[in-house]
Order: sequence, then structure tokens, then C-alpha cells
Amino acid sequence: MQTIHSAHYLQPTALLDFDNIAIRHLLHQRGWANLESVYDRVEAVYQYVKDEVLYGYCPDFQIPASKVLKQGMGSNLDKTILLMALLRALGIPCRVQADLIDKVIHRGLLGWLAYKLCPPDIYHTAMQMFYNGRWLTIEGYAVDRFYLGELQAMFPDYSGSFYGYGIAVLNFRNPPTRWEGGQTSIQAKAFVCELGLFDDPDTLFQAHPEIHKRSRTRLYQRVLRPRLNKRIAALRGNRTPLASGFVEPRLQELSDLKRS
Repeated sequence: MQTIHSAHYLQPTALLDFDNIAIRHLLHQRGWANLESVYDRVEAVYQYVKDEVLYGYCPDFQIPASKVLKQGMGSNLDKTILLMALLRALGIPCRVQADLIDKVIHRGLLGWLAYKLCPPDIYHTAMQMFYNGRWLTIEGYAVDRFYLGELQAMFPDYSGSFYGYGIAVLNFRNPPTRWEGGQTSIQAKAFVCELGLFDDPDTLFQAHPEIHKRSRTRLYQRVLRPRLNKRIAALRGNRTPLASGFVEPRLQELSDLKRS
């Protein structure tokens, strides 16, 4: 069994801003801190980030957890930041595993020209959580169940490995996205190479500033992001929730939280 200095992996950072009033309100609203077991806490926040923060692409890859929460959507990079912030707020140590994955996950979401222009490798993160005495890799939260359900309905007779439309899995009908105490995965089968382990997302972006720079390019802002989001929204169809489960705190609730 491994041992770690857990306090090192529980600190807030500029991106893991779980001391933000909106995140504190969400934790209070959902009552996650009152859940008795670590398993239940992980399951609750994992389910929230996976399904109530919708799959989509934000204007920037390097945004704090509170902004991801407010936007109610995100890609793998954004959702990793929010999930880590919530877990640390609940006393669960975690860190970042950064990788490159093949652009094959965008096949079906982009037209042939946009797909050709897309960089061959996509920046990707997984969240490593210290659980039951070992580091456990969690990565199945990028795609929400509403979108995945529509995608499976679009290919009703298909099973086995599936690469494209935002996912890369070996079992299309039953991908390992549910938290059951072990690893989860939805895009990892497109793995190209590992960039390394980082204590937090802030350290990752400092070590690899090219990740942030890519999200500021005209190609991403004017071509890839709008096309990806338009296609994802079209595939999700009428089952798209109007908003995430997050409810903006009222003035009185903000006042109460500030005093707590």
C-alpha cells in the first residue's frame, strides 16, 4: 500500500478554486460533505461532473473550476479541473495525468476539411485519485449520458470497439464510464503518449503552455470549436437539459456562506 503526504494534494490553486463562493454553494446545496463514505462522495461528484456538466468545448482550455461550473459544459480538460476541485474540497487527494490522444475522437463531429485541419494529436487529461491506498485513474466523465445515449441510438446494431464522435472505447454498448470503485474510461483508447503526472492543472499549464496557446488559435476559435459544439448539440437533440443541476446562489445564501 502506498503512502502520500495527502495535504499536498488537497490544496486550492488558481484553477482549483474550490474556495469560490459558487463552488461552496454547490457543495452546500448537494450536501456531499455529509455523505459518510469516500466511495459515496466520489460517486456523487463524479456523476455530477459527468452528466450535469454537458460535453462541449469552451473558449479556453485554461479556466478555473468555478467558471466551468458556471458555463455548465466542458471538454475533458475542463471537466478534469472541476472534478478535481470538488474532490479536494471533500478531502479526497487527487492529481492530473496528462496525455496526447489521437484526433480520431473528432471523427464524425467534424466535416472532412475541418478534420483534416485539426491537429493530429489532442491534449487530454485524466484525474488520478488516491483511493484505498493507491492512485486510481479516472477518465470516464468527459461525455454526458444524454449525448452518449443518443449516439448509441444512432448506431443501434453496433457493438465492440468504437472510435469517433468524442469517444474511444472497446465496448460501445457498455463503456466503462460508471464509477464502481475502479478505473473509468471514455476516450483513453485513443491514447498516443503520456505527457506526465502533475500535482495540479496549474502546474500542467505552466509546464506545457502550448496547451493554452492552442485554444487561442483562430483554427480552434473560428473553425473547430463552433463546429464541434454545433454537431454535439445536434446529436444530443431534444434530450438536452436546459441547464446543469447547478443553481446560482441567491443573495441571502451568499451572505450565509460568507459568514460560515
